[in-house]
Amino acid sequence: MDDKDAGRLWYSGSMDVFLNRWFSSYEDARKSLESEGGFLLPYKHQFFVCEAEAIRTLGLTLDDPDWERIGRDGARPGDRAAYQRLCEKREQAVREERG
Repeated sequence: MDDKDAGRLWYSGSMDVFLNRWFSSYEDARKSLESEGGFLLPYKHQFFVCEAEAIRTLGLTLDDPDWERIGRDGARPGDRAAYQRLCEKREQAVREERG
């Protein structure tokens, strides 16, 4: 995956049906994650917090322990190795989507 695609790894057009919470600053996104829950993910130079169903749309599973290891925060993950594994799983899902 090249740098251009890496900035969009965590968002798919199929997620447009969800009411994601979008932020221009990490700090505001983090506050939203802490107060309302969800999953904080980066997109280019922005951040969004999505709900569980959006994670399934990305081709990932909610019961993957790596989500808890990173603190459900893909912008500043608590465990880099766990984040890398999630990235690899997402990249695989993208490849499968493209056929």
